[in-house]
Amino acid sequence: MGMAWDLVDYWLDSNVLIEGRKGPYGFDIAPRFWAILDEMAHGDLLACPMLVYDEMQNVQDDLAVWARDRKGTGMFADPDTTVQREFQNVCAYVMGRYPDNQYRRRFLDRADPWTVAHAIDKGGAVVTLEQRGPDGSKVKIPNVCGRFGIRCIDTYQMLRDRGVSWA
Repeated sequence: MGMAWDLVDYWLDSNVLIEGRKGPYGFDIAPRFWAILDEMAHGDLLACPMLVYDEMQNVQDDLAVWARDRKGTGMFADPDTTVQREFQNVCAYVMGRYPDNQYRRRFLDRADPWTVAHAIDKGGAVVTLEQRGPDGSKVKIPNVCGRFGIRCIDTYQMLRDRGVSWA
C-alpha cells in the first residue's frame, strides 16, 4: 500500500509505542489502541519514520513483531530528499544550540530528529511522551518542535483530537 505521507496528521515518536506497550496500552489490556493506530495509518493519518521501526527491533518482543507485521504497509516512512534536507536543518540547529554531551548525541543518534524532520516537511503534529523542558543541556523533542513551529502533543491529545473513546 502506498502512502501519501504529505497528508499525515501525526508523526509518532518511538516512546509512544514503547511506553504505551509497557504501560496503559499493553497488547493484552488495550487491543483497541493498536487497532486505532492501524486504522489511522491505513487512513493516511499516522506514520512513523523508518528509524522508529528500527528502534522497535532493538528488543525482540511482541512490539518488535507488531512493527514487523506493519513494515511495508505505509506505517513506517522512508525519508525522501526533502525530509533529508529538513533532517540536516534540525541537526544543524541542535548542534548549534545544545552543548556536545550525551543528551545531544542521544537525540541525534535516534529517530527523534527524523520524526521532527518528517513533520516539518510533510506537515502534521509530532506525538511524543517527552515534556518540554527548560532550554539547557537536554535536547527535548517539544523544544525542537517549538523552534520549527511544529505542533507537539502527547498520545492522549492525539486520541482526543480523533474523538477516540473507550466507551
